[in-house]
Amino acid sequence: MTADDNPIGWDTSAAAGAYRDRDMRLAEQLIFPGVLRRLAGGSRPDPLALDIGCGTGAVAAQLARTGAWTVQALDPSADMLGIARSDRPHPRVSYRLFDGRTLDWLADDSVDAAVCCLVYCTDPDDGRLAALTAEIRRVLRPGAPYLLADLNPAATGVAFSTLRHGEPEAVYDDGDTVPTLLRLRDGTTMTSATYYRSLDRYRSFLTEAGFPSPAIDLPTLPADGTVTEAAAETRTAPYMLLTTHA
Repeated sequence: MTADDNPIGWDTSAAAGAYRDRDMRLAEQLIFPGVLRRLAGGSRPDPLALDIGCGTGAVAAQLARTGAWTVQALDPSADMLGIARSDRPHPRVSYRLFDGRTLDWLADDSVDAAVCCLVYCTDPDDGRLAALTAEIRRVLRPGAPYLLADLNPAATGVAFSTLRHGEPEAVYDDGDTVPTLLRLRDGTTMTSATYYRSLDRYRSFLTEAGFPSPAIDLPTLPADGTVTEAAAETRTAPYMLLTTHA
């Protein structure tokens, strides 16, 4: 994959249109199963889950189709939400525009789970992310899970089959802008602007909001014939999944 000169900003209609056509195979194999496994079952009737930064609604639709969850799917991009409502309508999912910082329509201790997939890496504002993390902690019931999935900061520059986060051999510090290539379903690529944060920075977002330090999962694909032996995702995790509880 070759980076374009001008990365697309996430808050644009161009990004929403391109993201609609992204090749989601690695996310579907490495993120979605972990999220669904950790949110299987539940002790309350009709539990409520938040999909925060839902984009085009892929995770929200997966959760709703289990039949176990009612989902509020939130995103600051009206264009992303428009695609989500068109492509992934579901009676158990409500899509809502929000400011990326506050959940002020939700009461304290009123939510049974929260999921945030590939969102922190797209926001350059640490203050906004800190405020959002504190809000997630506020609305979750005691003991409710928070699952934060994001790009693996230890895998910058690695060319995976559907993405590359950063330039090969480049070294990034917290807050640096990182060009990230995403493969589209037609074989072309889009380049987006993401933002590097170390694993310690992710931990601090959580612990400073009052969450316990998270469990960390770095999933890879088995080299069992579904991908070639040379595929980077059989050796290095493209994504990380952090799990903590209110």
